[in-house]
Amino acid sequence: MQKEINDIELLIQVMLKFMGKRLIKQALCVILLIFGVDETKIVSRLNVSSNTVKKYADYLNKNKLSELFEDRLYRPKSELEDFRDEIMSELDKNPAHTLREASVIIENLTGIKRSIPQIRNFLKKTDIDH
Repeated sequence: MQKEINDIELLIQVMLKFMGKRLIKQALCVILLIFGVDETKIVSRLNVSSNTVKKYADYLNKNKLSELFEDRLYRPKSELEDFRDEIMSELDKNPAHTLREASVIIENLTGIKRSIPQIRNFLKKTDIDH
């Protein structure tokens, strides 16, 4: 029994290096359910509620694990994303020397006014995506 707990803790440490905590807890809970570990032990070792364990068990029993691991996090999208190619093309032709200049170019091109920090974030994200 102690070996099982040590193995679980080692698995948690390895998974932490590669995955987020929420996903790790989901995966470990499902793995432990598959191996028949008692619900109360899962609740105490993973620090999750019994309702969570029951929900995951339900997904497992209905063969719907793919739904459990879907990414449902809300990630807002900037309205500027719809104009990204046009904006980048315009900034390639007429480079802005400051963020304020970039803001004016973007507003003239799209009609969308954004603050300097928002322009900075958009341009950083766009540069990374290219």
